[in-house]
Amino acid sequence: MTRPAEISVDHLGRSYRVSADAPDLKWVAGALIFSAIAFNAVLCFINTSVAPIHNSYVVGSEVLIVAIALLACHRTIEPKDVFIIGAVLLYTALLAFIRSGLSPGEDLNLKISRDFLIPVVFLLLGKSVGDTKVADRIVYFATGLLLAFALFEYFFLDAYLRIFAVVEYYVARGTLDAANPALQWANGLMLNGIRPEELGGRVLLPSLFNEHRVSSLFLESISLGNFGSLVVFWAILRSSMERRLRFWSVAAGIAMIILADNRFNATFLGLGLLILLITPRLTTPAVFVMPIVVVGGLCLEALTSPVQYEPYLEGTTFQDRLLFSGRILADLDFLNWLGIGATTAYTLDTGYAYVISGLGVVGFAVAWCWFMSLKGNNRYFYAFRNTAAAYFAALLCISQSQFTIKTAALLWFLLGVLSVVKDAASRPAGPPRDGAVSLAR
Repeated sequence: MTRPAEISVDHLGRSYRVSADAPDLKWVAGALIFSAIAFNAVLCFINTSVAPIHNSYVVGSEVLIVAIALLACHRTIEPKDVFIIGAVLLYTALLAFIRSGLSPGEDLNLKISRDFLIPVVFLLLGKSVGDTKVADRIVYFATGLLLAFALFEYFFLDAYLRIFAVVEYYVARGTLDAANPALQWANGLMLNGIRPEELGGRVLLPSLFNEHRVSSLFLESISLGNFGSLVVFWAILRSSMERRLRFWSVAAGIAMIILADNRFNATFLGLGLLILLITPRLTTPAVFVMPIVVVGGLCLEALTSPVQYEPYLEGTTFQDRLLFSGRILADLDFLNWLGIGATTAYTLDTGYAYVISGLGVVGFAVAWCWFMSLKGNNRYFYAFRNTAAAYFAALLCISQSQFTIKTAALLWFLLGVLSVVKDAASRPAGPPRDGAVSLAR
């Protein structure tokens, strides 16, 4: 006998029909997540072997992915969702127009609009699907594919670069300057694809791996490390929900972090797992105030350290990166903190300065409160939400890579899926199995 489609209800009472009776949406969601992960690699291949590309190809691809994702979940979009999407676009575009008008030589840059539209759209897409089994299959497929290409890149680097001429691609899209002398030691990879001995060498298992930091289909090692952490956290969460350890998923995520030699993600794993396994009643207030504490700490460190002039970055250690981030924050003027004055500082490796100068401190506060106010129907959602929020707050110290669609699409999709899963339906009946892990209530 055919079972009726399962219904779950979000925090405003809107019914979301789980996509067990909508297989097309499952395939569309999977295709969109894969496209977000791999479209840069596809464009890189085209630039390498077919025809030159331009940055407009990259922008157009992202716009197309986000637009299709929005259309795919149109049946579950509420008026409040339309209001949030409109507010994000209008607010960020208005600030961009003001910055371009007040700052001579500042072009109209709407990248921040994209950065904050992706979370809303893919959260809605996840809610529309609402099936953890579908999410599992997407994670499994993406993990297997990325790990396969990662091993191919590490063991057959010359062949990998013949398919994906990474440096030429980033030069073509305008991210890198072909005259940059640092490209000489990058060996055809993105600048962060090599950690030479002069910069401290490999951090994770240097006795087993060389200085090559693997990127896989992401073309950047940072994204592969970020994805590895996401896989680990999802695997531990699903292990708790099903009362059986997903060992191979955890191992695959850790392997990606090691191959990418991503020291931040390796360090954060312990804290992330702690937040994931402690009751959200304790972690929510601590995570909520993290940005305030971190920004205050970074500024304090910069203001109390010896005065330095350009370049602010004195070394490549984590402490050096934190000091650099604090110095950029301390140098923002009043208009920068309001988001209406363009800064000439390099903010891409200083996430808080990037967000504050793009959204203004008020806009950032509103966005963070929205993130921390997201609600779900089960305790697993709150545990995963708090872990993701803590990850954002910590990584913003040294990077804004968590905003890229390559990894953000999957993260927000998983949050959306979890938010509509019923607590009773998320755990099978029966006693825990041996070796099971469990979220604290």
